[in-house]
Amino acid sequence: MNKNKVCPNCGSEYLPNIVKCADCGTLLLLPEESSSVREEKKRFMEKAVEEEAVVREGDLEWMRELHAVLIDGGIPSTVRADSGCGKSCNATHRLVVSRGDAERAQERIEEYFAEMYPEISASRELVREGRCPACGSPVRAGSRECPDCGLLLVIIEDEGEKS
Repeated sequence: MNKNKVCPNCGSEYLPNIVKCADCGTLLLLPEESSSVREEKKRFMEKAVEEEAVVREGDLEWMRELHAVLIDGGIPSTVRADSGCGKSCNATHRLVVSRGDAERAQERIEEYFAEMYPEISASRELVREGRCPACGSPVRAGSRECPDCGLLLVIIEDEGEKS
């Protein structure tokens, strides 16, 4: 007997031959597997975050998405907000993990970015090789633009990436 599969994220049901959820891209599971995954996620979501460390700040929707990525990766996290002025100010939303999970959370978020935007990894590799990320032509260190395609080579470093 063929059992239908279920998305552990949204609960949508699919025919047995379908592999990924059409809505969220999550791998589908058998119903009994899905319920155990949901229970495990619930435990991670309920687990207290101790000695908080902020790993990202941004709008609520983006922080919720990254929160789900961390929970799926087995990293307990939560989203906190500072209330705005209540009129024209927007609240600041922060993705928070336990200090001991901060490095692992950052790594998981970077992996997620690489999955979502593979061209970023390819561009970074070209830059490390001293080549233009747009056309691949050699570029001398300190150049402000590519001599072949004219791409501006302005690099903004995250505070975490500075050495």
